[in-house]
Amino acid sequence: MRELRRTLLAPALLFAPLLLAQGPQTAFPSEGTDAPLDWATTMPDALKRAGALDGGRLLVEIRDAQCPECERMEKLLYPSASFRGFLKDKVPVRLLRGTPEADQLLARYRLRTTPAWLVLSTDLMLCGKQEGDTNQSTWIERFFETEKAWAAFLRSIDDEKANPADPARAFAVGEEAYRRYGDVMAERRFRKVSEDEQAPSELRAKSLAYLATFALEARRFDDAAKTLEKVLATSADPALLERAELRLADVEIGRGNREKAAARLNAFVEKHPQSPLKAQAEELLRLLATARP
Repeated sequence: MRELRRTLLAPALLFAPLLLAQGPQTAFPSEGTDAPLDWATTMPDALKRAGALDGGRLLVEIRDAQCPECERMEKLLYPSASFRGFLKDKVPVRLLRGTPEADQLLARYRLRTTPAWLVLSTDLMLCGKQEGDTNQSTWIERFFETEKAWAAFLRSIDDEKANPADPARAFAVGEEAYRRYGDVMAERRFRKVSEDEQAPSELRAKSLAYLATFALEARRFDDAAKTLEKVLATSADPALLERAELRLADVEIGRGNREKAAARLNAFVEKHPQSPLKAQAEELLRLLATARP
């Protein structure tokens, strides 16, 4: 059941891909340098150094011990003016795949291959990422785009502070924070919106759905069940209602009650024969039937 639980409890209820902003590239210094980079070799060291910078962040390189692509990037990209300008507010840290720090980051940010690069805030929110072999111009272009998206996110936080009574702004910041793995920031906002009697009912229901996801991931199954029942009682959104019903099966799986989980899934398939989530429910039923006790 351990593998099954991991499969079911990891996805977020309303997870959506990070959308990158578009726009002109930022101007950077015109000349590069061959001066070696001062790489940190551990996350604590990198976080300490980044904390001393104004708006400091991390550039994390995760690589294998033998990495021809990394060596090529060291020769072609890292001395460039564009890269050095990009690095001006970031502390670079190099981690080897197979070490605990690297593997935790690979799992947390769902990286599938190496080499991989992450830009992280000091509270480990995701500012940007890319993975796999690429050329230097594509590397820079992709991270320029993520920098614009991160700047837009920071502006949305400022807008929220200037309009503290606007639940839509708080919810939008919460969703973006969630997409960026900023669970503490996100949960605080979803809870605020869910408890705001002046907020639109659907916004409150969506906030509850996110809170149920947090409860599931924290294995607070009773809290998750109660929150999902609130979603079912307050939402009029058919898609949200179907997802809430399906997540109640996750609750039973988390509790170790396979019979109740299967009953919920079978009821879902019978009730929603045309649902786009039907295939997911059927796959969960298959996993339940084949998983070892």
